[in-house]
Formats: sequence, C-alpha cells, structure tokens
Amino acid sequence: MMKKTIIPALGALSLMLAGCGAADEAADPVESTATAGSQDLAATIAGIDDLSTAAEVIGNAGLEDPFDGAGSYTAFLPSNAAFAALPEGDLERLRSDEGRPEVIALLRGHLAVGAISREDLDKALDENGGSIELASVADEPIQVRKIDGQILVGDGDDAPHLTKIAEAASNGVVYVIDGFIPPEN
Repeated sequence: MMKKTIIPALGALSLMLAGCGAADEAADPVESTATAGSQDLAATIAGIDDLSTAAEVIGNAGLEDPFDGAGSYTAFLPSNAAFAALPEGDLERLRSDEGRPEVIALLRGHLAVGAISREDLDKALDENGGSIELASVADEPIQVRKIDGQILVGDGDDAPHLTKIAEAASNGVVYVIDGFIPPEN
C-alpha cells in the first residue's frame, strides 16, 4: 500500500515541545478544508465532555498556552475511558509535576501538524489505499488507516479508533480516540 505523508508547516507548539523530528519534505501536502471554530484548541478540548481527563492532564502540565498559539494542529486525544483504563498509578503520575515530561512526550505523539478535517482525512485515506502517515510533532509520523469503515490512529492491531466527529477549533481540529497511539517499534 502506498502511504502519503501530510506535511503542513510547523508552528509554536513544535518549538515549545522541543526535540521534534523532521518530516519528509518531499511528500505532497493535503490542504485542509476544516471550518475554523471560534475557540482555540485548549478551549475546544476543555469543552468536550469525553476529553475532561485529557484537558486536566494538559492543564496540570501547564501546556494550555501552546494550544492557543498561532500554530495549527490536529489533536488525536484519548477519551476519559482510555485514561481510566491505564494501569494503576499511571494517571496519578500524569497528573503530577513529575509526570510533565511524560505528558509532553504523550502529546507529541498525538499531535499532527496542521488542521485536518474529517473530510480531508477521509479523502486522503480514499486516495491512498486506506493508509496515510501524518507529520507529527514527535519523531515518528502518525499512522492513520481505514479498515472496514473504521478509522484507526496508530500502527498495529491495538491502534485506537476515532470515536467522535472532529471538533474544529480556531487553530486546529480535535478528534477523540478510544485509546493511546502506540509508539512505533
């Protein structure tokens, strides 16, 4: 299957989350047709009931400011149920000051560069045999696959599924997923 890397320009969040990997500059970008919401990503995330734990973890780590910057991102964030399913002690650690580096690493792996609407995501998947790679603010791209009408985010059989229609923000798009994106091996 042919994979396509979606690459818009990096912005303020990638600078804040230092250590980002370089994306494949030769790939063709996919333009977003997402209609911008009236609130920034931080406020949009905070307003989604099923992301209250993600919003709390982001807030406790002091990372709201990058989400209201000029950069445009697509956030694939784990649902409250995904956080609740973490092994005992993990959520408490993520909520603590000591967990901030883990939260930063987690977010980097769940943020794609640029605002990617559901329409654009479906179109890119359809045009590329059901499998694409999105440039992320981490060292690894985010794999997105469409299998039997379901959209999976991440590589492998344990990749989380999209569970909610995308919520547009003024500087990006938010998707709720039913798990954590597994790191690439």
